[in-house]
Amino acid sequence: MIKRLIHICFAFAFVLTCAGAYGQNADFVAAYTFIQQKQVDSAKVHIDRAIKDPVTAKDPQVWYVRGFIYKFYYKTKESDNRSSPARVEALKCFRKSIVLDTAHKFTSDNHDNMKSIATRYYNDAAQALDTSNYKVPILNFGTYREIMKEVDPSIDLTQKETEFSMALANIYTNLYNKSPKTRDNFLELAKDCYNKVLAVQPNNVSANYNMGILYYNQAVRLIKGADYDIDLTSIDGIQDDQVKLFKQSLPLMKKVHELDPQKEEAIQALSGIYFGLNDFETSKHFQEMIDAKKKQNQNPEKKEK
Repeated sequence: MIKRLIHICFAFAFVLTCAGAYGQNADFVAAYTFIQQKQVDSAKVHIDRAIKDPVTAKDPQVWYVRGFIYKFYYKTKESDNRSSPARVEALKCFRKSIVLDTAHKFTSDNHDNMKSIATRYYNDAAQALDTSNYKVPILNFGTYREIMKEVDPSIDLTQKETEFSMALANIYTNLYNKSPKTRDNFLELAKDCYNKVLAVQPNNVSANYNMGILYYNQAVRLIKGADYDIDLTSIDGIQDDQVKLFKQSLPLMKKVHELDPQKEEAIQALSGIYFGLNDFETSKHFQEMIDAKKKQNQNPEKKEK
């Protein structure tokens, strides 16, 4: 905290020495004084007045300071608000400062503050993501990505995007599982998330497995959800759909097994898929692998030998 206050004092001391460029606008100086004293409400009032001056409104430094004040206001007053208006305004100010700063005197400081805000957006997105609240986190993650690309167009966000897509797919899957018959849209949204991951990480074990399980569970639900008095024609249609789903699951599960031969869930799924495709011999082969693993787990001494 002491280090942070020292940094603030130095930053604003520098600002004040440069204020002569526009006659030390009284509201700007007052905003500086109040933020030094951590009176952020008063600082906010005066910096808002300062940008209404036709001269100071064109100064990139004034917009940088306004961004800093609004960012401080967000951290002290609205840090629990994931749709914080002050945070949005701070970001606008830093962007405005960059546009006006043709000499690039404040580019580094503006970018540092923007990255700090971006990190907050990412944290909010990650921490708030659940089945009852997923729309705002999606927007927050989008803002995080937008800011980071703006600050550094060459930045690689693949890992962050993968992590968020995987988490979001899990949320959509849980929402679908609560009511499969009425929430098909969530199933498709989950698949979209996994497809995004697989497009950049085709060997991602979790994405391949989870996508495969979506198709597998769909196939299983078709028969379980059928009425007992269903006619033969309808049964044939359901069985055809079931086969299609098993065939969609199969290459994904085979990929998982290739990438992680010890993953028992994938082996069990392969046994079930081949059984559903009437390939009983291959199904038995994978079931025997599961049985062998169970025996090894029951007899760890033999496993060591």
